[in-house]
Amino acid sequence: MKKTHIYLLASVLTFSAVSCEDWMNVDPAGQQNATNYWANAGEVEAVLGTAYRHMRTAVTNRTFINWGEMRGNGLGVLETNAYNIRTGDILPSNALCKWSDLYNVIGMANSVIDYAPTVVEKDASFTEGEMRSIVAEAHFLRALSYLTLVRTFKDVPYVTHSYVTDDADFWLPKTDGDSILRAELALMQPYLENAREFFPDEADNKGRATRWALYTVMADMYLWLSASDYDSGNSASDLQNCINCCNAVLTSGRVGLIDGSLWFTNFFPGNSNESIFELQFSNALAQTNSFMSWFGGTDESLTASSGQYYYVSTVSLFRFASWLTPGDVRGDGASYASTTSTVPQSTVWKYYGSDTQNTARNDTENDQNWIVYRLAEVYLMKAEALALQGDLDGALAALNEVRERGGSEALERAQYGSKYAVIQAIINERSIEFLGEAKNWYDLLRTGLRYQDPEFGTLYQQLFFDETVNGLPSVSAALVRSKLRRNIPYSWYLPIHTDELAANPSLVQNPAYANLGD
Repeated sequence: MKKTHIYLLASVLTFSAVSCEDWMNVDPAGQQNATNYWANAGEVEAVLGTAYRHMRTAVTNRTFINWGEMRGNGLGVLETNAYNIRTGDILPSNALCKWSDLYNVIGMANSVIDYAPTVVEKDASFTEGEMRSIVAEAHFLRALSYLTLVRTFKDVPYVTHSYVTDDADFWLPKTDGDSILRAELALMQPYLENAREFFPDEADNKGRATRWALYTVMADMYLWLSASDYDSGNSASDLQNCINCCNAVLTSGRVGLIDGSLWFTNFFPGNSNESIFELQFSNALAQTNSFMSWFGGTDESLTASSGQYYYVSTVSLFRFASWLTPGDVRGDGASYASTTSTVPQSTVWKYYGSDTQNTARNDTENDQNWIVYRLAEVYLMKAEALALQGDLDGALAALNEVRERGGSEALERAQYGSKYAVIQAIINERSIEFLGEAKNWYDLLRTGLRYQDPEFGTLYQQLFFDETVNGLPSVSAALVRSKLRRNIPYSWYLPIHTDELAANPSLVQNPAYANLGD
Protein backbone atom coordinates (compact mmCIF):
# COMPACT_ATOMS: atom_id res chain seq x y z
CA MET A 1 0.00 0.00 0.00
CA LYS A 2 1.60 3.23 -1.15
CA LYS A 3 2.36 6.10 1.16
CA THR A 4 -0.43 8.63 0.96
CA HIS A 5 0.14 12.36 1.32
CA ILE A 6 -2.73 14.66 2.20
CA TYR A 7 -2.95 17.92 0.32
CA LEU A 8 -5.08 20.79 1.57
CA LEU A 9 -6.02 24.34 0.66
CA ALA A 10 -3.69 27.17 1.40
CA SER A 11 -6.80 29.30 1.47
CA VAL A 12 -10.35 27.90 1.42
CA LEU A 13 -13.85 28.99 0.57
CA THR A 14 -16.05 29.50 3.60
CA PHE A 15 -18.71 26.84 3.84
CA SER A 16 -21.55 29.26 4.65
CA ALA A 17 -21.39 30.82 1.19
CA VAL A 18 -21.54 27.70 -0.95
CA SER A 19 -23.73 24.67 -1.46
CA CYS A 20 -22.84 21.00 -1.11
CA GLU A 21 -22.16 20.67 -4.84
CA ASP A 22 -19.76 23.63 -4.73
CA TRP A 23 -17.68 22.68 -1.72
CA MET A 24 -17.59 19.02 -2.66
CA ASN A 25 -15.81 20.07 -5.89
CA VAL A 26 -12.93 21.72 -4.04
CA ASP A 27 -9.53 20.17 -4.75
CA PRO A 28 -7.17 21.28 -1.98
CA ALA A 29 -3.76 22.45 -3.14
CA GLY A 30 -0.61 23.00 -1.11
CA GLN A 31 0.86 20.44 1.26
CA GLN A 32 -0.82 20.23 4.64
CA ASN A 33 0.96 21.70 7.63
CA ALA A 34 -0.97 20.85 10.77
CA THR A 35 0.42 23.88 12.61
CA ASN A 36 -0.83 26.55 10.21
CA TYR A 37 -3.85 24.72 8.79
CA TRP A 38 -6.97 23.69 10.72
CA ALA A 39 -7.56 27.23 11.91
CA ASN A 40 -11.26 27.65 11.20
CA ALA A 41 -14.48 25.82 10.31
CA GLY A 42 -14.08 26.54 6.60
CA GLU A 43 -10.87 24.55 6.46
CA VAL A 44 -12.46 21.58 8.22
CA GLU A 45 -15.36 21.63 5.79
CA ALA A 46 -13.01 21.87 2.81
CA VAL A 47 -11.24 18.67 3.81
CA LEU A 48 -14.54 16.89 4.41
CA GLY A 49 -15.65 18.07 0.97
CA THR A 50 -12.53 16.55 -0.54
CA ALA A 51 -13.36 13.21 1.07
CA TYR A 52 -16.73 13.32 -0.72
CA ARG A 53 -14.95 14.30 -3.94
CA HIS A 54 -12.68 11.25 -3.68
CA MET A 55 -15.74 9.05 -3.18
CA ARG A 56 -17.23 10.54 -6.33
CA THR A 57 -13.96 9.65 -8.08
CA ALA A 58 -14.51 6.03 -7.03
CA VAL A 59 -17.70 6.22 -9.10
CA THR A 60 -16.11 7.73 -12.19
CA ASN A 61 -13.18 5.29 -11.99
CA ARG A 62 -15.77 2.46 -11.99
CA THR A 63 -14.51 1.11 -8.66
CA PHE A 64 -17.99 0.76 -7.11
CA ILE A 65 -19.71 -0.67 -10.19
CA ASN A 66 -16.93 -3.15 -10.97
CA TRP A 67 -16.42 -4.45 -7.46
CA GLY A 68 -20.15 -4.74 -6.79
CA GLU A 69 -21.23 -6.23 -10.12
CA MET A 70 -18.52 -7.87 -12.23
CA ARG A 71 -18.47 -11.23 -10.39
CA GLY A 72 -22.26 -11.31 -10.11
CA ASN A 73 -24.85 -12.12 -12.78
CA GLY A 74 -26.94 -8.95 -13.00
CA LEU A 75 -24.90 -7.20 -15.68
CA GLY A 76 -22.84 -8.40 -18.56
CA VAL A 77 -19.36 -6.86 -18.64
CA LEU A 78 -17.34 -6.03 -21.73
CA GLU A 79 -14.13 -4.34 -20.61
CA THR A 80 -11.25 -6.85 -20.65
CA ASN A 81 -10.14 -6.63 -17.02
CA ALA A 82 -13.72 -6.95 -15.76
CA TYR A 83 -14.50 -9.80 -18.15
CA ASN A 84 -11.38 -11.69 -17.04
CA ILE A 85 -12.48 -11.49 -13.41
CA ARG A 86 -16.06 -12.49 -14.31
CA THR A 87 -14.80 -15.60 -16.10
CA GLY A 88 -12.40 -16.65 -13.34
CA ASP A 89 -9.14 -15.39 -14.84
CA ILE A 90 -8.22 -13.36 -11.73
CA LEU A 91 -4.61 -12.26 -11.45
CA PRO A 92 -3.02 -9.91 -8.89
CA SER A 93 -1.85 -7.69 -11.77
CA ASN A 94 -5.44 -6.91 -12.83
CA ALA A 95 -5.89 -3.12 -12.57
CA LEU A 96 -9.35 -3.55 -11.04
CA CYS A 97 -7.72 -4.95 -7.89
CA LYS A 98 -6.31 -1.53 -6.98
CA TRP A 99 -7.81 0.03 -3.88
CA SER A 100 -6.39 3.57 -3.87
CA ASP A 101 -9.76 5.25 -4.55
CA LEU A 102 -11.17 4.16 -1.21
CA TYR A 103 -7.98 4.82 0.75
CA ASN A 104 -8.03 8.38 -0.60
CA VAL A 105 -11.46 8.78 1.00
CA ILE A 106 -10.21 7.22 4.22
CA GLY A 107 -7.19 9.53 4.33
CA MET A 108 -9.32 12.66 4.16
CA ALA A 109 -11.87 11.29 6.63
CA ASN A 110 -9.07 10.51 9.07
CA SER A 111 -7.80 14.08 8.83
CA VAL A 112 -11.22 15.45 9.75
CA ILE A 113 -11.61 13.00 12.63
CA ASP A 114 -8.13 13.83 13.98
CA TYR A 115 -8.01 17.59 13.53
CA ALA A 116 -11.58 18.94 13.55
CA PRO A 117 -11.71 18.82 17.39
CA THR A 118 -8.65 21.12 17.58
CA VAL A 119 -10.44 23.83 15.59
CA VAL A 120 -13.16 24.32 18.23
CA GLU A 121 -10.62 26.11 20.41
CA LYS A 122 -9.39 28.29 17.52
CA ASP A 123 -12.66 29.33 15.87
CA ALA A 124 -15.30 30.70 18.24
CA SER A 125 -17.99 30.25 15.57
CA PHE A 126 -17.27 26.51 15.35
CA THR A 127 -19.20 24.88 18.17
CA GLU A 128 -18.66 21.46 19.71
CA GLY A 129 -21.99 20.30 18.26
CA GLU A 130 -21.10 21.47 14.74
CA MET A 131 -17.74 19.80 15.00
CA ARG A 132 -19.24 16.48 16.07
CA SER A 133 -21.77 16.70 13.25
CA ILE A 134 -18.97 17.00 10.70
CA VAL A 135 -16.95 14.24 12.35
CA ALA A 136 -20.07 12.04 12.13
CA GLU A 137 -20.02 12.53 8.35
CA ALA A 138 -16.33 11.63 8.25
CA HIS A 139 -17.04 8.43 10.20
CA PHE A 140 -19.77 7.53 7.73
CA LEU A 141 -17.45 7.97 4.75
CA ARG A 142 -14.70 5.96 6.42
CA ALA A 143 -17.06 3.17 7.48
CA LEU A 144 -18.60 2.93 4.00
CA SER A 145 -15.11 2.79 2.48
CA TYR A 146 -13.98 0.02 4.81
CA LEU A 147 -17.20 -1.92 4.30
CA THR A 148 -16.57 -1.80 0.55
CA LEU A 149 -12.93 -2.82 0.93
CA VAL A 150 -13.69 -5.69 3.34
CA ARG A 151 -16.47 -7.06 1.12
CA THR A 152 -14.05 -7.00 -1.82
CA PHE A 153 -10.71 -8.07 -0.31
CA LYS A 154 -11.65 -9.55 3.10
CA ASP A 155 -8.60 -8.38 5.10
CA VAL A 156 -7.02 -4.98 4.41
CA PRO A 157 -4.74 -2.45 6.15
CA TYR A 158 -6.69 -0.57 8.82
CA VAL A 159 -5.66 3.08 8.80
CA THR A 160 -7.36 5.19 11.48
CA HIS A 161 -5.14 8.27 11.70
CA SER A 162 -4.01 10.92 9.25
CA TYR A 163 -0.51 11.00 7.81
CA VAL A 164 0.72 14.51 7.10
CA THR A 165 4.47 14.23 6.60
CA ASP A 166 6.64 12.50 4.04
CA ASP A 167 8.39 10.35 6.64
CA ALA A 168 5.25 8.91 8.26
CA ASP A 169 5.27 5.12 8.53
CA PHE A 170 2.42 3.93 6.35
CA TRP A 171 3.46 0.33 5.82
CA LEU A 172 0.68 -1.37 7.71
CA PRO A 173 -0.09 -5.10 7.55
CA LYS A 174 -3.57 -6.42 6.91
CA THR A 175 -6.15 -6.47 9.70
CA ASP A 176 -8.95 -9.03 9.90
CA GLY A 177 -11.85 -7.53 7.97
CA ASP A 178 -14.52 -8.45 10.50
CA SER A 179 -12.49 -6.80 13.25
CA ILE A 180 -12.26 -3.63 11.15
CA LEU A 181 -16.03 -3.45 10.75
CA ARG A 182 -16.68 -4.04 14.44
CA ALA A 183 -14.18 -1.31 15.32
CA GLU A 184 -15.80 1.10 12.88
CA LEU A 185 -19.25 0.40 14.32
CA ALA A 186 -18.00 1.12 17.83
CA LEU A 187 -16.31 4.36 16.75
CA MET A 188 -19.33 5.60 14.78
CA GLN A 189 -21.93 4.82 17.45
CA PRO A 190 -21.14 7.82 19.74
CA TYR A 191 -21.69 10.25 16.87
CA LEU A 192 -25.19 9.10 15.88
CA GLU A 193 -26.91 11.69 18.06
CA ASN A 194 -24.70 14.44 16.61
CA ALA A 195 -25.34 13.61 12.95
CA ARG A 196 -27.68 15.99 11.16
CA GLU A 197 -31.26 14.76 10.78
CA PHE A 198 -31.54 16.72 7.55
CA PHE A 199 -29.92 19.52 5.57
CA PRO A 200 -32.07 22.41 4.22
CA ASP A 201 -30.64 22.18 0.70
CA GLU A 202 -31.87 19.20 -1.34
CA ALA A 203 -28.45 18.31 -2.75
CA ASP A 204 -26.94 18.50 0.73
CA ASN A 205 -29.76 16.48 2.26
CA LYS A 206 -29.13 13.58 -0.10
CA GLY A 207 -25.46 14.18 -0.92
CA ARG A 208 -24.16 14.48 2.63
CA ALA A 209 -24.41 11.86 5.36
CA THR A 210 -27.40 12.42 7.62
CA ARG A 211 -28.13 10.43 10.77
CA TRP A 212 -30.20 8.10 8.60
CA ALA A 213 -27.23 7.43 6.34
CA LEU A 214 -25.19 6.45 9.41
CA TYR A 215 -27.92 4.09 10.59
CA THR A 216 -28.17 2.57 7.10
CA VAL A 217 -24.47 1.83 6.70
CA MET A 218 -24.49 0.38 10.23
CA ALA A 219 -27.39 -1.91 9.27
CA ASP A 220 -25.43 -2.99 6.20
CA MET A 221 -22.34 -3.70 8.31
CA TYR A 222 -24.27 -5.71 10.89
CA LEU A 223 -25.97 -7.77 8.18
CA TRP A 224 -22.61 -8.50 6.59
CA LEU A 225 -21.05 -9.45 9.92
CA SER A 226 -23.92 -11.81 10.71
CA ALA A 227 -22.66 -13.89 7.78
CA SER A 228 -18.91 -13.28 7.53
CA ASP A 229 -18.24 -13.46 11.27
CA TYR A 230 -20.65 -16.31 11.94
CA ASP A 231 -18.25 -18.36 14.04
CA SER A 232 -17.77 -15.49 16.52
CA GLY A 233 -21.11 -16.33 18.13
CA ASN A 234 -22.40 -12.80 17.51
CA SER A 235 -24.61 -13.59 14.53
CA ALA A 236 -27.88 -13.39 16.48
CA SER A 237 -27.03 -10.01 18.01
CA ASP A 238 -25.78 -8.75 14.63
CA LEU A 239 -29.14 -9.57 13.07
CA GLN A 240 -31.03 -7.79 15.84
CA ASN A 241 -28.73 -4.76 15.60
CA CYS A 242 -29.36 -4.67 11.85
CA ILE A 243 -33.12 -4.66 12.46
CA ASN A 244 -32.81 -1.94 15.10
CA CYS A 245 -30.84 0.28 12.72
CA CYS A 246 -33.37 -0.34 9.94
CA ASN A 247 -36.23 0.55 12.26
CA ALA A 248 -34.52 3.81 13.22
CA VAL A 249 -34.56 4.83 9.54
CA LEU A 250 -38.05 3.50 8.82
CA THR A 251 -39.58 5.42 11.72
CA SER A 252 -37.56 8.60 11.21
CA GLY A 253 -40.22 10.42 9.21
CA ARG A 254 -37.43 11.82 7.00
CA VAL A 255 -37.58 9.32 4.13
CA GLY A 256 -40.32 7.20 2.59
CA LEU A 257 -40.96 4.89 -0.36
CA ILE A 258 -42.20 6.98 -3.25
CA ASP A 259 -45.28 5.92 -5.20
CA GLY A 260 -44.69 3.24 -7.80
CA SER A 261 -45.67 5.58 -10.61
CA LEU A 262 -42.71 7.75 -9.61
CA TRP A 263 -40.18 4.92 -9.21
CA PHE A 264 -38.09 6.10 -12.14
CA THR A 265 -37.59 9.52 -10.52
CA ASN A 266 -35.20 7.82 -8.11
CA PHE A 267 -32.77 7.92 -11.05
CA PHE A 268 -33.95 10.93 -13.01
CA PRO A 269 -33.85 13.60 -11.78
CA GLY A 270 -32.70 11.85 -8.56
CA ASN A 271 -32.61 13.01 -4.93
CA SER A 272 -36.09 11.58 -4.37
CA ASN A 273 -37.76 11.33 -0.99
CA GLU A 274 -36.71 7.68 -0.96
CA SER A 275 -33.02 8.50 -1.26
CA ILE A 276 -30.83 8.25 1.83
CA PHE A 277 -27.40 8.94 0.34
CA GLU A 278 -26.33 9.50 -3.23
CA LEU A 279 -23.15 11.00 -4.64
CA GLN A 280 -23.95 14.22 -6.44
CA PHE A 281 -22.86 15.12 -9.96
CA SER A 282 -23.41 18.48 -11.66
CA ASN A 283 -22.53 19.39 -15.22
CA ALA A 284 -22.65 23.07 -14.28
CA LEU A 285 -19.86 22.46 -11.76
CA ALA A 286 -17.85 20.25 -14.12
CA GLN A 287 -18.73 17.17 -12.04
CA THR A 288 -19.62 14.66 -14.72
CA ASN A 289 -19.57 10.93 -15.38
CA SER A 290 -19.77 8.61 -18.37
CA PHE A 291 -22.95 6.69 -17.57
CA MET A 292 -24.43 7.30 -21.02
CA SER A 293 -21.60 5.45 -22.74
CA TRP A 294 -21.02 2.88 -19.98
CA PHE A 295 -24.60 1.58 -19.99
CA GLY A 296 -25.56 1.92 -23.69
CA GLY A 297 -25.03 -0.45 -26.59
CA THR A 298 -26.92 -3.06 -28.58
CA ASP A 299 -27.56 -6.77 -28.24
CA GLU A 300 -26.41 -7.25 -31.82
CA SER A 301 -23.11 -5.39 -31.45
CA LEU A 302 -21.73 -5.42 -27.93
CA THR A 303 -18.37 -3.69 -27.79
CA ALA A 304 -16.22 -1.81 -25.30
CA SER A 305 -14.43 0.12 -28.04
CA SER A 306 -16.51 3.27 -27.55
CA GLY A 307 -16.54 3.14 -23.75
CA GLN A 308 -19.50 0.78 -23.41
CA TYR A 309 -18.79 -1.51 -20.49
CA TYR A 310 -22.07 -2.95 -19.16
CA TYR A 311 -25.33 -4.37 -20.44
CA VAL A 312 -28.32 -6.12 -18.89
CA SER A 313 -27.53 -9.83 -18.67
CA THR A 314 -29.82 -12.53 -20.00
CA VAL A 315 -30.08 -13.78 -16.41
CA SER A 316 -31.57 -10.43 -15.39
CA LEU A 317 -33.94 -10.31 -18.36
CA PHE A 318 -35.24 -13.77 -17.49
CA ARG A 319 -35.65 -12.79 -13.83
CA PHE A 320 -37.62 -9.67 -14.72
CA ALA A 321 -39.91 -11.76 -16.91
CA SER A 322 -40.42 -14.57 -14.40
CA TRP A 323 -40.36 -12.83 -11.03
CA LEU A 324 -42.47 -9.70 -11.53
CA THR A 325 -46.20 -9.42 -12.04
CA PRO A 326 -47.03 -7.92 -15.45
CA GLY A 327 -47.27 -4.16 -15.09
CA ASP A 328 -44.56 -3.84 -12.44
CA VAL A 329 -43.06 -0.38 -13.04
CA ARG A 330 -39.47 -1.57 -12.55
CA GLY A 331 -39.27 -3.70 -15.67
CA ASP A 332 -39.42 -2.89 -19.35
CA GLY A 333 -38.78 0.81 -19.95
CA ALA A 334 -37.46 1.50 -16.47
CA SER A 335 -34.60 -0.75 -15.35
CA TYR A 336 -33.97 -1.89 -18.91
CA ALA A 337 -35.33 -0.89 -22.31
CA SER A 338 -37.13 -2.90 -24.96
CA THR A 339 -35.38 -3.21 -28.29
CA THR A 340 -36.32 -0.54 -30.82
CA SER A 341 -34.40 1.00 -33.69
CA THR A 342 -32.84 3.47 -31.26
CA VAL A 343 -33.05 1.80 -27.83
CA PRO A 344 -31.33 -1.58 -27.37
CA GLN A 345 -32.70 -4.09 -24.90
CA SER A 346 -29.31 -4.37 -23.25
CA THR A 347 -29.36 -0.74 -22.14
CA VAL A 348 -29.43 -0.19 -18.38
CA TRP A 349 -32.22 2.32 -18.81
CA LYS A 350 -32.25 3.66 -15.25
CA TYR A 351 -28.89 5.30 -16.04
CA TYR A 352 -29.65 6.07 -19.68
CA GLY A 353 -33.21 7.35 -19.92
CA SER A 354 -34.96 10.52 -18.77
CA ASP A 355 -38.39 8.87 -18.51
CA THR A 356 -40.13 5.56 -19.12
CA GLN A 357 -41.15 6.50 -22.67
CA ASN A 358 -37.91 5.63 -24.48
CA THR A 359 -36.51 9.15 -24.22
CA ALA A 360 -32.78 9.11 -23.67
CA ARG A 361 -31.05 11.68 -21.49
CA ASN A 362 -28.96 14.49 -22.86
CA ASP A 363 -25.59 12.84 -23.28
CA THR A 364 -23.83 16.21 -23.17
CA GLU A 365 -24.68 16.61 -19.49
CA ASN A 366 -23.57 13.25 -18.04
CA ASP A 367 -24.36 14.21 -14.47
CA GLN A 368 -26.60 11.45 -13.14
CA ASN A 369 -26.16 10.91 -9.41
CA TRP A 370 -24.84 7.61 -8.08
CA ILE A 371 -27.21 6.19 -5.46
CA VAL A 372 -25.51 4.43 -2.55
CA TYR A 373 -28.54 3.87 -0.31
CA ARG A 374 -32.27 4.33 -0.66
CA LEU A 375 -35.12 3.22 1.55
CA ALA A 376 -36.01 0.15 -0.50
CA GLU A 377 -32.71 -1.34 0.64
CA VAL A 378 -33.52 -0.69 4.28
CA TYR A 379 -36.75 -2.68 3.90
CA LEU A 380 -34.92 -5.55 2.20
CA MET A 381 -32.07 -5.61 4.74
CA LYS A 382 -34.68 -5.81 7.48
CA ALA A 383 -36.48 -8.59 5.57
CA GLU A 384 -33.26 -10.60 5.34
CA ALA A 385 -32.44 -10.19 9.02
CA LEU A 386 -35.98 -11.14 10.05
CA ALA A 387 -35.93 -14.21 7.82
CA LEU A 388 -32.67 -15.37 9.35
CA GLN A 389 -34.19 -14.90 12.81
CA GLY A 390 -37.03 -17.19 11.75
CA ASP A 391 -39.69 -14.46 11.51
CA LEU A 392 -40.83 -15.39 8.01
CA ASP A 393 -44.09 -13.45 8.26
CA GLY A 394 -42.24 -10.28 9.22
CA ALA A 395 -39.65 -10.85 6.51
CA LEU A 396 -42.26 -11.23 3.79
CA ALA A 397 -44.14 -8.18 5.05
CA ALA A 398 -40.99 -6.06 4.68
CA LEU A 399 -40.18 -7.57 1.29
CA ASN A 400 -43.74 -6.98 0.08
CA GLU A 401 -43.47 -3.27 0.92
CA VAL A 402 -40.94 -3.03 -1.89
CA ARG A 403 -42.56 -5.57 -4.17
CA GLU A 404 -46.08 -4.14 -4.02
CA ARG A 405 -44.81 -0.59 -4.40
CA GLY A 406 -43.39 -1.69 -7.74
CA GLY A 407 -46.73 -3.14 -8.81
CA SER A 408 -46.20 -6.87 -8.29
CA GLU A 409 -48.46 -9.12 -6.24
CA ALA A 410 -47.47 -9.83 -2.65
CA LEU A 411 -45.68 -13.08 -1.91
CA GLU A 412 -47.87 -15.39 0.17
CA ARG A 413 -46.58 -17.03 3.32
CA ALA A 414 -48.00 -20.40 2.27
CA GLN A 415 -45.53 -20.49 -0.64
CA TYR A 416 -42.47 -19.71 1.51
CA GLY A 417 -42.14 -22.16 4.35
CA SER A 418 -38.43 -21.94 5.20
CA LYS A 419 -35.67 -19.42 5.80
CA TYR A 420 -33.95 -20.66 2.68
CA ALA A 421 -37.01 -20.06 0.46
CA VAL A 422 -37.45 -16.53 1.80
CA ILE A 423 -33.74 -15.75 1.35
CA GLN A 424 -34.05 -16.87 -2.27
CA ALA A 425 -37.01 -14.52 -2.69
CA ILE A 426 -35.07 -11.62 -1.18
CA ILE A 427 -32.15 -12.23 -3.54
CA ASN A 428 -34.54 -12.17 -6.49
CA GLU A 429 -36.18 -8.97 -5.28
CA ARG A 430 -32.85 -7.25 -4.63
CA SER A 431 -31.47 -8.26 -8.03
CA ILE A 432 -34.39 -6.50 -9.70
CA GLU A 433 -34.77 -3.47 -7.45
CA PHE A 434 -31.03 -2.70 -7.49
CA LEU A 435 -30.04 -3.77 -11.00
CA GLY A 436 -26.69 -2.17 -11.79
CA GLU A 437 -26.40 -0.41 -8.41
CA ALA A 438 -23.28 -2.34 -7.30
CA LYS A 439 -25.19 -4.66 -4.96
CA ASN A 440 -25.49 -7.97 -6.83
CA TRP A 441 -22.12 -9.57 -6.12
CA TYR A 442 -22.14 -8.58 -2.46
CA ASP A 443 -25.65 -10.02 -2.07
CA LEU A 444 -24.55 -13.35 -3.51
CA LEU A 445 -21.32 -13.38 -1.50
CA ARG A 446 -23.12 -12.59 1.75
CA THR A 447 -25.39 -15.56 1.09
CA GLY A 448 -22.44 -17.84 0.38
CA LEU A 449 -20.74 -16.77 3.59
CA ARG A 450 -23.61 -18.35 5.51
CA TYR A 451 -22.16 -21.77 4.61
CA GLN A 452 -21.48 -22.37 8.31
CA ASP A 453 -25.18 -22.18 9.19
CA PRO A 454 -26.04 -25.63 10.61
CA GLU A 455 -29.55 -25.67 9.13
CA PHE A 456 -29.22 -24.34 5.59
CA GLY A 457 -25.48 -23.68 5.18
CA THR A 458 -25.00 -26.23 2.41
CA LEU A 459 -27.94 -24.81 0.46
CA TYR A 460 -26.74 -21.21 0.90
CA GLN A 461 -23.32 -22.13 -0.45
CA GLN A 462 -24.78 -24.06 -3.37
CA LEU A 463 -27.07 -21.13 -4.20
CA PHE A 464 -24.03 -18.83 -4.19
CA PHE A 465 -22.11 -21.12 -6.54
CA ASP A 466 -25.08 -21.59 -8.88
CA GLU A 467 -25.91 -17.89 -9.10
CA THR A 468 -22.30 -16.87 -9.59
CA VAL A 469 -21.86 -19.07 -12.66
CA ASN A 470 -25.40 -18.44 -13.96
CA GLY A 471 -25.14 -16.97 -17.45
CA LEU A 472 -21.51 -17.95 -18.08
CA PRO A 473 -20.48 -20.18 -21.01
CA SER A 474 -20.11 -23.78 -19.88
CA VAL A 475 -16.29 -23.79 -19.90
CA SER A 476 -16.08 -20.55 -17.91
CA ALA A 477 -18.78 -21.75 -15.53
CA ALA A 478 -16.83 -24.92 -14.76
CA LEU A 479 -13.64 -22.93 -14.16
CA VAL A 480 -15.33 -20.38 -11.88
CA ARG A 481 -17.14 -23.06 -9.89
CA SER A 482 -13.89 -24.98 -9.44
CA LYS A 483 -12.03 -21.92 -8.20
CA LEU A 484 -14.83 -20.92 -5.82
CA ARG A 485 -14.53 -24.34 -4.16
CA ARG A 486 -10.85 -23.82 -3.37
CA ASN A 487 -9.52 -21.89 -0.39
CA ILE A 488 -13.00 -21.15 0.98
CA PRO A 489 -13.75 -18.32 1.55
CA TYR A 490 -10.54 -16.58 0.38
CA SER A 491 -11.18 -17.41 -3.28
CA TRP A 492 -14.42 -15.44 -2.99
CA TYR A 493 -12.44 -12.21 -2.63
CA LEU A 494 -10.03 -10.34 -4.90
CA PRO A 495 -6.25 -10.54 -4.60
CA ILE A 496 -4.10 -7.64 -3.44
CA HIS A 497 -2.65 -5.89 -6.47
CA THR A 498 1.01 -6.58 -7.22
CA ASP A 499 1.87 -2.86 -7.00
CA GLU A 500 0.62 -2.71 -3.43
CA LEU A 501 2.62 -5.80 -2.47
CA ALA A 502 5.76 -4.32 -4.02
CA ALA A 503 5.29 -0.97 -2.25
CA ASN A 504 4.37 -2.33 1.17
CA PRO A 505 6.56 -5.14 2.55
CA SER A 506 4.12 -5.65 5.43
CA LEU A 507 1.39 -6.95 3.13
CA VAL A 508 0.78 -10.66 2.53
CA GLN A 509 -1.17 -11.86 -0.49
CA ASN A 510 -4.61 -13.43 -0.15
CA PRO A 511 -3.75 -17.17 0.15
CA ALA A 512 -6.05 -18.08 -2.73
CA TYR A 513 -3.73 -16.13 -5.07
CA ALA A 514 -0.38 -16.64 -3.34
CA ASN A 515 1.08 -18.84 -6.06
CA LEU A 516 -0.13 -16.84 -9.05
CA GLY A 517 2.17 -14.76 -11.17
CA ASP A 518 1.28 -11.70 -13.19
